[in-house]
Amino acid sequence: MKNLIYISLLLTFLVSACTEKYDVELDRTYVRLVVQGSISDELKAHQVSLTHSADYFSNSPAPKVTDAVVSISDGENTFDLTEVSDGIYETDTISGEPGKTYTLTIYSDGETYTSSCQLNYCAPMDSINFGYYDDSDYYDSDTTMKDTTLYILLNALEPSTPGDFYLWNVYKNEILESDTLHELYFSDDVFINGNYMYDIMVQWVEDASIEDTITLEMQAITEEYYNYITQVMTETVWNMGPFDGPPANPTGNISNGAMGFFLAYSVETITAIVPDEVDWIELEWY
Repeated sequence: MKNLIYISLLLTFLVSACTEKYDVELDRTYVRLVVQGSISDELKAHQVSLTHSADYFSNSPAPKVTDAVVSISDGENTFDLTEVSDGIYETDTISGEPGKTYTLTIYSDGETYTSSCQLNYCAPMDSINFGYYDDSDYYDSDTTMKDTTLYILLNALEPSTPGDFYLWNVYKNEILESDTLHELYFSDDVFINGNYMYDIMVQWVEDASIEDTITLEMQAITEEYYNYITQVMTETVWNMGPFDGPPANPTGNISNGAMGFFLAYSVETITAIVPDEVDWIELEWY
């Protein structure tokens, strides 16, 4: 009995000795301008968001940058942006033109920041179908853990020009479903260049119902932006925790040490109604 008491006391001491609080002290870094903005070939008001960077362990929202002077130019015309709320700047209702290069210029706190991006052409989509995976062999008949995801399958001719990059959004009943970065689907054309894409899965919708209205949006983006969002995903969603490398800031396209990205892109959309399940395409497991 005495031995058991001694062992219990020793274990208690060892466990308590391993729970010492450790506070990490990180050096403060200099504040940077953070830019997120875009212009497309859609006729609408285009938006640029300006904030300041914050410390790594900061729990407060990023500080908004107000009273900046912001403009976008296509080399011939200059469009001044208006601050519609703190840190949010908008153009009038305009549309970009594929083939042109757009330059964002920001004057803030005595500093000038610029960024240029070419607006690439986006090929049209022919149609979309809907697919599913049959997982009935993996679950009991009465289980509720079944895959309820409806996959969006694209049919379109990919242009023969190499080096195209794409991003896809999806809307269900006019509500954006891919409203976070990890829900975007993006790809290059390395394996599909110049070929017709038959029922290629490019997006998905959770808990879709028959007669839901599904809109697929395809954006022709630049290689720089493709690499940028790949870096963001690597540091966030694809991060392997303690087994990953040290974190690093994604490489944007804003000058003068600012962070973020200014994107010019063109858009194509296509809409379809979810048909009866008999018309859904069963996808193969690999």
